[in-house]
Amino acid sequence: MKTALPAVALALAAGCSSHRTVDVTILPDHYRVGDLVSKVATPVVAEVARRRPHEVHVHTCHSTPPARVSQFHKELEAKLQAKMTLSFTARNC
Repeated sequence: MKTALPAVALALAAGCSSHRTVDVTILPDHYRVGDLVSKVATPVVAEVARRRPHEVHVHTCHSTPPARVSQFHKELEAKLQAKMTLSFTARNC
């Protein structure tokens, strides 16, 4: 039992210190993180904040209004201090 405790503590510490990235998709008609899809940013922001990532990667397309991405960023910044990166998909939205 004495050797199990340090092994468990080491596993927990490794899990807490890992670099976590959450992928978010923002399209003209919805926001998505994992299986959660919403027409408004707030539920998706709440889910991202719950996951407490170090980085949030946003995927969007050129037809997505910039205000949608800006709204997500503003709400996310209010709840979480995480690096946010943005990429545009080549596919048609």
